[in-house]
Amino acid sequence: MPNRTRAIDEALHRLARQRLEFGEQLRTARRLHGLTQRNVGAAIGISDAEVARRELARRGNPGIESLAAQAAAVGLRLSIRLYPVGGETRDAAQLRNLARFLARSSASFRRQLEAVMPVPGDLRALDAVLSKPGVCIAVEAVTRLADVQAQVREAQLKARDFGATRLLIVVAATRANRRALDSARPVLAAAFDLDTRRVMAALEAGEEPDRDAIVLI
Repeated sequence: MPNRTRAIDEALHRLARQRLEFGEQLRTARRLHGLTQRNVGAAIGISDAEVARRELARRGNPGIESLAAQAAAVGLRLSIRLYPVGGETRDAAQLRNLARFLARSSASFRRQLEAVMPVPGDLRALDAVLSKPGVCIAVEAVTRLADVQAQVREAQLKARDFGATRLLIVVAATRANRRALDSARPVLAAAFDLDTRRVMAALEAGEEPDRDAIVLI
């Protein structure tokens, strides 16, 4: 029972922290769009005072539907996921792709699998980390691209919270994934190197890529 109670307490603490982060993101997005709290409240049927409370994470517990509507009103999309304790369950295809990627990376990198976040109570984990002095490359393996922007954002947050110097998203080289990347290329190209050959050449040479990257394996 004590372990279960501790886990529940940690979950509530994380939720409180996330509510603060959500509120900050909602407020920043609203201002970027030139909207007032009254504008947002009128759009989703709540008072401007309630909009303010949510942005400051004060009192109340808005439902998921209402929070999703507020996010949409300021140009954001709410995404909620659940994580098994000790990391996410990985399928065989994902593990094979990750193994192929690691086999092509220089042995000069120190390798760490299932690298948990260095944040107390944070249950997320990176699929792998390649490191050497001054270099910390976060690696996330994706079997199937569904919502590309959401999957990329999730990987970026993991890399940020881990303190990585670089993020590499390893994507299975299926026809469907190639189509998904081609469709998202105009958006992704600003933040990611999409040239698999160039990125893998750097890794094979034991060098950190110049930019965050998405590679097809």
